[in-house]
Amino acid sequence: MNLIYNVMKTENNNFKPALMFVLLGCVLLSCREIEPGVDPPEPESKLPGHLAGNWLESWSLSMAHEFDSLLYNPQTHVWFRGSYDPWSMDPVPGFGIQLRQDGSFIWAVVASTSTGGCQIYTARYLKGEVKSEGDSLIFSTATHQMKYHSVCNPGNNFDRSEDQNSFSLSYALSSTSNNAGQAFEVLTLTAPDGSQTQYMRNKYN
Repeated sequence: MNLIYNVMKTENNNFKPALMFVLLGCVLLSCREIEPGVDPPEPESKLPGHLAGNWLESWSLSMAHEFDSLLYNPQTHVWFRGSYDPWSMDPVPGFGIQLRQDGSFIWAVVASTSTGGCQIYTARYLKGEVKSEGDSLIFSTATHQMKYHSVCNPGNNFDRSEDQNSFSLSYALSSTSNNAGQAFEVLTLTAPDGSQTQYMRNKYN
């Protein structure tokens, strides 16, 4: 299962910054006089309700891990709630994406490999706004943090803020089930180059 578009690279590859903060809120409604007996208009939703919620990679879902919106804390600049790595956290978090109907999102993922006993992981945390246009999701990041950690090559380690940018992914929803008959919803995200990543959630949660 692929990771998000241009997100996870191997140790010797170049990292492409991808993402820019674009959307600003409007406060006009707070200044408008409302007639007596007339309810103020509801704010417009930026995301269809059926997309809202926590979507996890299959391993996280199978382990019953839950999404942690503070895998990285943008205010304190602390990863993993102060733990050594995400697997040292208690509880161990699930990796995936949180979409909210108000148009905010958090994308928190970690990719890990082990070669000759040398663990390498790359963690990314993206936070910002998302809106739907047809069958596409338009993401605009306010926070984009990346952490790379290699046990055997610590000189290559870094923790840095990536460029803020915008990107578009097409999406599709489907259903699947496991051998036990448990049903899941599947969110498939497709990048412009055709690469795909999938996230899942329990269908009846």
